[in-house]
Amino acid sequence: MSSGVLAAVKVAPSRTELRELPMPDVPDDAGLLEVRAAGICGVDVHDYPRPLDRGPLIMGHENVGRVAKLGPIAAKRWGLREGDRIALEGYQVCGHCPSCLSGYFGFCPQEGDAELDYPPGSLPALQPSRNGGFSQYLYLRPNLRFHRVPEHVPDEHAALAIPFGNGWQWAYLEGNAGPGKTVLVQGPGQQGLGCVVAARESGAETIIVAGLHRDVHRLEVAAALGADHTIDVERDDLQERVLELTGGQGVDLALDVAAGSAATVCPAISLLKPHGTLVVIPARAPIDGFPLEQVSRKSLSIKGVRGHCYEAVERALRTIASGKYRLDLVANYRLGLSQVDEAIRYTAGQGPEDAIHVSIDPWK
Repeated sequence: MSSGVLAAVKVAPSRTELRELPMPDVPDDAGLLEVRAAGICGVDVHDYPRPLDRGPLIMGHENVGRVAKLGPIAAKRWGLREGDRIALEGYQVCGHCPSCLSGYFGFCPQEGDAELDYPPGSLPALQPSRNGGFSQYLYLRPNLRFHRVPEHVPDEHAALAIPFGNGWQWAYLEGNAGPGKTVLVQGPGQQGLGCVVAARESGAETIIVAGLHRDVHRLEVAAALGADHTIDVERDDLQERVLELTGGQGVDLALDVAAGSAATVCPAISLLKPHGTLVVIPARAPIDGFPLEQVSRKSLSIKGVRGHCYEAVERALRTIASGKYRLDLVANYRLGLSQVDEAIRYTAGQGPEDAIHVSIDPWK
């Protein structure tokens, strides 16, 4: 193991530099991960142009790798050995509040606190850390939450654990997709495709995926992953087409993984059957003219969601490991540390049209 760590460091809004950082010391209650893949998330796209509040940092929180070094206390606490393959939870948590104990880490009051559990004397901004996957090594903090990854799963496929975990959370655990249900997914990005897979695995009878004309390739991938029908909403009327496909009945579950605006929420409410459910992921702002009367008249349920629980990612990893799905169509771009800027732009839709889930290979 070398004495330095190569990392892509965000040094300014929308600007990353390749730097060599010191290899962190590993105390008895912590560890070190050799990163093999770090996925680009929509959150990375959102955060990349933002100002730096605490100085330069390493981005990336969809991280997969092998345990390179392990303190004895950490080994006993986590049940891990050096060489084990794991995928990391992207949340930074306390580990002892009701949310953490329930597995819903995203609701921990300390989630996102970058000062948690750094070793004494470390560099807080540039220390390889759990939220720093664009790096050859990550420091595994004492409050680590992780998932085991089977040996046969490719690194870039395992890096889908978080977006597909979100799909399981939203479609199945929150939306109750299941046998006999008709599901509409608005937005065929990496998380929308995760919803498609989760709905298919849950036994949904009919899955319809809607997107814009620029999403034509992603709609093809949605069909390859199990969607029964796809709709280009800029060429076909969404409401007319969904009613045509469902014999005028509409859908049991609508998942808005697209805009969270009047353009997607209102049509979804109109298409839901009585007692149907709308799951809204990225709600952006209040909606003028929100059709509350329809919500009441049809006894609809509306759920706002964010992130996932531990179980959802476990389900996603089992699905990924099953080999049933063409994940090579989703995890289709793998770039090196010097290409982090490109990778984020690809994910933002500013690169190849077929780019869906892009991951960083720190050793490429």
